[in-house]
Amino acid sequence: MSYEKMAVCYDTQSCIKCFACVISCSTENRMRLQRDYNYTVEKSMVEEQAHLNYLTVECSEKGKFPNVLQIAAFKHCQHCDNPKCMEICPALAISKKDTGAVVINQERCVGCQACKDVCPYDVPRYSKDTGKTYKCTMCHDRLTSGMPTACAAACPSVAIFSGKQEEVIAEARKRAEHYSKVFNKEYFVYGADKVNDTVGTLSYMTIAPLENRDDYLLPADPTSGVAGGREITKVIGTAAIIGTAAAVAGHAVYSAVKLSGKDEHKENENE
Repeated sequence: MSYEKMAVCYDTQSCIKCFACVISCSTENRMRLQRDYNYTVEKSMVEEQAHLNYLTVECSEKGKFPNVLQIAAFKHCQHCDNPKCMEICPALAISKKDTGAVVINQERCVGCQACKDVCPYDVPRYSKDTGKTYKCTMCHDRLTSGMPTACAAACPSVAIFSGKQEEVIAEARKRAEHYSKVFNKEYFVYGADKVNDTVGTLSYMTIAPLENRDDYLLPADPTSGVAGGREITKVIGTAAIIGTAAAVAGHAVYSAVKLSGKDEHKENENE
């Protein structure tokens, strides 16, 4: 069954920094342990499950009193249109859903952390306790059931909202345009348009002042040096394999010709 493409957006201007979204995200993921893996309430809620905190925040301040800007930069999976994590996963544990969500299948995950190495946003988290890698699922199960994501459902100021992609983008652009007029500085919607060739567009977008792009962890050209290194290694490795195969084949032909010449020489001697 196919579903419409969905999206989530974080509005930095409307955020009141209560971080109810962070708590809701963790709680939702712990509840999934009860539903999908038969965890008891005590085990899922009381025991430390740090790897299930898919939404984390980095707080900072810009400027001087009284003109101080409080930054609440969220770090989470951006659900790229071109997920490098999915491309490199050797266990085929990562898939891109019709909704746009990029999801790790925990049963297939082998904990190699290749996805973490190539992620341009350094998002996947490895758990030594389980030997698996984890990241935001964009609440794929909730979206396909007609529900908002856990972070959006908990936000009291509607600073995080989710829904059909075209509706989310339209609302995000409307807000960005309004903020630009009111505050006399440019706001943009990160991820609504193609960020770069590496990640494409994003299904988890952010509204922020353009001048504070980096403060909100929104790189203009997200790339992974490790990813590039892997690609170079792959090319070199492929060339080496082809070269070795050619050398082996050439040696085999040479040996066959040489052996044939010896046999012919022996026949001539016998005659």
